[in-house]
Amino acid sequence: MNFIKKYKTILIILVPVVILVLIRSFGTNHFKADAVKHAEPSFSGSNLVTPGKASGLEGEKLLVTLGKDVIKHDFPAEIITISPEDILEKENIRKLLNHNGPVLLSSSEISVSVRAWMILSQMGAGNIYILSEDTEPEVLKYEFRPDTLARPELQ
Repeated sequence: MNFIKKYKTILIILVPVVILVLIRSFGTNHFKADAVKHAEPSFSGSNLVTPGKASGLEGEKLLVTLGKDVIKHDFPAEIITISPEDILEKENIRKLLNHNGPVLLSSSEISVSVRAWMILSQMGAGNIYILSEDTEPEVLKYEFRPDTLARPELQ
């Protein structure tokens, strides 16, 4: 009984925190399942389209240019320019989520388009693609050469 009286305030704080942590850890609203679901198109490469493949997509296309540079294309599309910093503004989100047809993200740096794609797909937007002239941007394009200073026998 002395123990409870002595540590009463600590127990009052600690017990609810432990209960909340347990509820949170066993709950279903985690990012694990959603992150895997949203990252799968990146692993398979199904979120990347070239201008040639984009012309074959059905529906009215919306080309979102993130920045100033536009990738050359030969398909009809509505083109809007949004700065990457403003992608989460209500008006821009509403425009992208309510568009009926494929939304193509284009930027001079593919990393900007990839970040915007991930944010928009996590917000529930579907039918979003990254327009790229290269369908495998992460493939090593240069021959690997080992460091000869670290291992002199490789010289």
